[in-house]
Amino acid sequence: MIALFSSQVTQLKSFKIRQRQQIIAIAVSMLTPMQKISLRIIKLILLIPVFLSLAYIEGWLLLPVLLVAGLSYPLLTTPVEIQFSKHYLSKAIKQFELGE
Repeated sequence: MIALFSSQVTQLKSFKIRQRQQIIAIAVSMLTPMQKISLRIIKLILLIPVFLSLAYIEGWLLLPVLLVAGLSYPLLTTPVEIQFSKHYLSKAIKQFELGE
């Protein structure tokens, strides 16, 4: 099952939201270069339709649409980052706990 939020990952349930974000960032930094490229390409593929749709909106209507697009960015990209970082979560948790 794909976790949409970091709170849905069982390994991260005991941490606060900022801590979960830091752990996921540590895990993403542990990805191999090829995995990082794949992650960025998948994120780009998810975001292209959003940005293409912005090209057709004109005038003041663009402001609320840009706000919604900006707020939806984490909703689109976080599940992908979580999925890629799952293999490195245990190492990232150990590194996070050592760093605190």
